[in-house]
Amino acid sequence: MAEPRKRRGTGRVTLADVAKLAGVGSMTVSRALRTPDQVSDKLRDKIQQVVDELGYIPNKAAGALASGQSYSIAVILPSLAEKACTSFIPSFQQVLNQAGYQLVLGYSNYSMEQEEDLLSTLLASSPAAVVLFGSERSVKSKNILENAKLPVLEVAELNPLAIDMNIGVDHYEAGKAMTRHLIGQGYKNIGFVGAHGEQAILRKQLRGWQAGMIEGYLTPDHFLTTHESPSINLGCEGVAKLLLRQRDLDALICSHEEIAMGALFECQRRVLPVPKGLAVACLDGSQFSEQCYPRLTAIHIDYPKMGEEAARKLLNTLDDNNESNIKQLNIGFTLQERASS
Repeated sequence: MAEPRKRRGTGRVTLADVAKLAGVGSMTVSRALRTPDQVSDKLRDKIQQVVDELGYIPNKAAGALASGQSYSIAVILPSLAEKACTSFIPSFQQVLNQAGYQLVLGYSNYSMEQEEDLLSTLLASSPAAVVLFGSERSVKSKNILENAKLPVLEVAELNPLAIDMNIGVDHYEAGKAMTRHLIGQGYKNIGFVGAHGEQAILRKQLRGWQAGMIEGYLTPDHFLTTHESPSINLGCEGVAKLLLRQRDLDALICSHEEIAMGALFECQRRVLPVPKGLAVACLDGSQFSEQCYPRLTAIHIDYPKMGEEAARKLLNTLDDNNESNIKQLNIGFTLQERASS
């Protein structure tokens, strides 16, 4: 009878390897790593020296299955460059790290199909919770999340149909507030340029602009949207195309700061004074809005604060704190008027 084939080793240092070199049992090593106060200082130092020497990394997934407790948070980012993501993550991670949790990141590139695949992969590792950006979910993703029975936090935009918890901004009101501001300054022919036209955030901003125009008895006819990512080139193109359609265009609202900067560059190229020739504003300003010329009127969203609040909300839920009963939190926004309007 043929000998059974031996399973090929992974090459990974195991708990048994640490125990053998330290001259103790595996249970002793496990106890020293999980509950160090139950092991003498001398023995704990000896085991730690071997752990460091071998480069042993505890198998957290196995530990989570054994204890029913996971200390990883699955986060799926739609972008690795946009400020909603890059400004949110550091403060979010810092608060969670202090509580002993680590982030496991996935990148969806605004693809629902990619998000589905990432959810299937990340949930296989039994994270403590899942964090998603925006409100765009496929039916499959919703089913995966509902069946997972884990805390789910959707961030960046307010969503009355959120799967579980939600923290974000009312982008409809932000678009409307900026339109009202420009109308109050005397502008009448206000255009709109936006990126990520397939995303709910852009649709809400666009509806806010339309509502503000109609409220001011003005016609919301002049807009340009694209499924592409925001860019300086889109701002240049937006100014050129909208001025062809409406020579009396006197103001422009841009969904992203990059687009607004492109609009400023195009105005400079055309020797079109800002704001006398064309006022420019954006709906997601940062420090660049303060530093560009002319200084850019912008909606400011405090994404670092959103990250901190989101992390605390998640920790309250994981700790069964009563505060977690509040399922939705509006982080708000501020309109910063500057020289461009």
